[in-house]
Amino acid sequence: MPKPDSLWGKDWSVGVRLWVERQGRALLGKGRLELLEAIDRWRSISAAARQIGMSYRRAWLLVQAINEAAGEPLVEAAVGGTRGGGARLTPRGQIAITTFRTLQRTVIHTAGSVLQRLLAGPSTESIHVAAAASLEEVLGQLLADYALQQPAVRVRAVYGGSDELANHLLSGAGGDLFLTADEEQLDRLQHAGLTKPAGRVPLADNTLAIIGPADGLASVKRPKDLLGQGISRVAVAQPSCPLGKYTEDCLISLGIHRNLRERVILVDNSRAVLAAVRAGQADAGLVYGSDTTTSTGCRVLYRFRRSEKPIRYWAGIIGQHDKDDRVPSLLQFLTSPQAARRFRQCGFAPSTHG
Repeated sequence: MPKPDSLWGKDWSVGVRLWVERQGRALLGKGRLELLEAIDRWRSISAAARQIGMSYRRAWLLVQAINEAAGEPLVEAAVGGTRGGGARLTPRGQIAITTFRTLQRTVIHTAGSVLQRLLAGPSTESIHVAAAASLEEVLGQLLADYALQQPAVRVRAVYGGSDELANHLLSGAGGDLFLTADEEQLDRLQHAGLTKPAGRVPLADNTLAIIGPADGLASVKRPKDLLGQGISRVAVAQPSCPLGKYTEDCLISLGIHRNLRERVILVDNSRAVLAAVRAGQADAGLVYGSDTTTSTGCRVLYRFRRSEKPIRYWAGIIGQHDKDDRVPSLLQFLTSPQAARRFRQCGFAPSTHG
């Protein structure tokens, strides 16, 4: 099979029509997802219908069809009133829209990657990105955005603990970009000659938040409430990972670190904190603020406006790349206004560095 030239097909993109079925009945699709998200925002079927340009009758029938196809209510509605009554998504409804959004992004990104590979041919090398696990959601979306702009550029991301990723790079593993919330790991790479100070840029800032089980009764109006009677177990990330370091610094600055020790359950990372709280193994947990945008089965008890030590994500170019502008181009995209908007959508904040 002949290989396409470098220009042919460069403006191709993938469009995917996706829906989810249950027992042969359509459950969710693009239009139904839009309706559910509007109901979640406006707490009213009629208001949601107006916002998306749909008749109230059509919206009401779709809600009934969705609930029937799901076999349980994803939307709870109160009939009556001049505005058609109030409505809200059930916890299963919240999970359904989060799952479908993630499925959409994954399928489109995967399909786009396949198209890039087929057009580029087997000899095209990928850009390899090593990224902190807490960036998986937002980076997945950013790389999908980038694939639409640069369909011929293949990017592969590996996620994990920042220290483990740095160890792999120091051991000779391939990598072009390193994204982390632990600047010390970039220092290690720089001392080994793998990065340069000029190749290090801030990406975004984050915050901390306290979460609890979705059906829990705990109330936290201030961090010191973690010492209250309603909370006996608090999930906290190990100090060896960036989240654990930031959490420890925060608790020490608040003067509650020592008194909280007997209640602390140490886990590996932010994902493990979410899992422990979701499973009811902890009454509360400390996570990144960005984690709360996808923390199904959990609810936010308290958000920190700022941390004593800024939680900042950095990107560092690995190697020279003097003759390959693809890596600097990707880094430029990750620090662009478009990327900043995506970071904000995923619960991050623009970096205040410099």
